[in-house]
Amino acid sequence: MSIAFGRLLDSIPAFGGGKMSSWRGIEEFLAVVEQGSFTAASDQLGVSKSYISKTVHELEERLGVQLLVRTTRRLSLTGAGESFHRECSDLQQRLSEVEKQVGRYSTEPVGRLRVGLSDIFGSDFMSALLAEFSTEHPGIVIEPIAYLNENEIVQERFDVVIRYGTLPNSNLRARTFGYLSYCLCAAPAYVAARGWPEMPQDLLHHDCLTDLSTTMSFNDDVSVKVNPRWMSNSGIALRSAARKGLGIASLPVSIVRQDLSSGGMLALDAEWSFYDRKCWVVYSPGIMSIATRAFIDYLVRQFSRVKVRPSMAASLAARY
Repeated sequence: MSIAFGRLLDSIPAFGGGKMSSWRGIEEFLAVVEQGSFTAASDQLGVSKSYISKTVHELEERLGVQLLVRTTRRLSLTGAGESFHRECSDLQQRLSEVEKQVGRYSTEPVGRLRVGLSDIFGSDFMSALLAEFSTEHPGIVIEPIAYLNENEIVQERFDVVIRYGTLPNSNLRARTFGYLSYCLCAAPAYVAARGWPEMPQDLLHHDCLTDLSTTMSFNDDVSVKVNPRWMSNSGIALRSAARKGLGIASLPVSIVRQDLSSGGMLALDAEWSFYDRKCWVVYSPGIMSIATRAFIDYLVRQFSRVKVRPSMAASLAARY
């Protein structure tokens, strides 16, 4: 007997009025009726005959009615017992059906998958990936929810959250699947007029487009504090400014893939100019649904933990 069965029983009015307050004894009662004796019921459930007798008696006391008539030769149901047995048998069948339905979550990629995505740099590209994942798994209902500040995320509200960079210590589980790789990019007109920086410090002499930190970061812990011409907490807004030739931005290759592929924007292809942040799929501890596992495996398969470079933009644009 499961807690789920107990909750189903709680919804049934009790014989004495009110509602059932406990499911203790129900399974034993059903087994006695099914097997035809207390001895056979104890063998089926793997408990003692005295335990079966005690729990069924307690059930009758709780209900305030006699369910079984016991004699030395036979065991029979009272009128109340017949009614109670019929209702409980129906509930047992409903429980079996519910358990089969819920069990699909552990064997098939079905159900809801709520995914937290960064609205700053992640939602544009990751939403395209989610759409492709949905075509492969039509039984999964995807709910991508964008967030601006990772500190505001309540992990328990999501099945998985996509995070970037160094993760804080926590009891959450995480798996790395790739990199959010940034490149320096600008409109062709800007590059024709101002050229490219040859090293990070040269950015001090350029019109820079940055996030609210006003800092442009690169691999090997290199960063440059600039006086930006334009700043925003949205990567999409920074991309729009760069398209208009307002300056140089450090943006993920994934969100400028279409612009780089079409020639609408150019990227500096110098190793020092890249910034690679690890991508993590973070989830709570516990039993993982097949849908969640399928999504995590999909991300690992798609990214293969590869650092993305501007030369890969055309293939990314063709796929997503």
